[in-house]
Amino acid sequence: MATTEKQVPATKKIEEQRFEFVLYINNNIICQRYFHIFDFNEDSLKSLELKEMMDDIAGMNNGKFGTLGIIPNYLKQKSMEYLWDNYNPYFNQTDETYKAPAKKGDMFQFEVKVDKRVVAATEFSNEFFTLNPKVSVDIREIIPTIMSEIRQTMSRKNYSIVEF
Repeated sequence: MATTEKQVPATKKIEEQRFEFVLYINNNIICQRYFHIFDFNEDSLKSLELKEMMDDIAGMNNGKFGTLGIIPNYLKQKSMEYLWDNYNPYFNQTDETYKAPAKKGDMFQFEVKVDKRVVAATEFSNEFFTLNPKVSVDIREIIPTIMSEIRQTMSRKNYSIVEF
């Protein structure tokens, strides 16, 4: 008697991705993404370029003229859209009319992790934006830009190594 056994295909193991970034507000996750970096260079973890990358992504007062990073610039743009959408020229405006709903002390934190270990972190205040961070912060549009910035920085060939 021959019995036929059905071959059950081995389940595909989902490959864990080594790299991730996380954006928090008051230690609550807003956005978290896992991704790959091809040609990752370990030297990037001890480099000045890593600090510059964090400024480019989440910095609030970069450079000589105080430019904003990718995330703060996006939040500023969304705040301006919110203000213009809710502007009524026939209503007597005061400074309190469009005061940010965020309470003092709301802080955004941004982290980059390699193998679940935080390699870079920064934070900035929500006081400069008119967005309620628990309701209206949606950064899906800029996720590819953030990931591209991280990939470009962490896959370079040469770095300015900082000794600790």
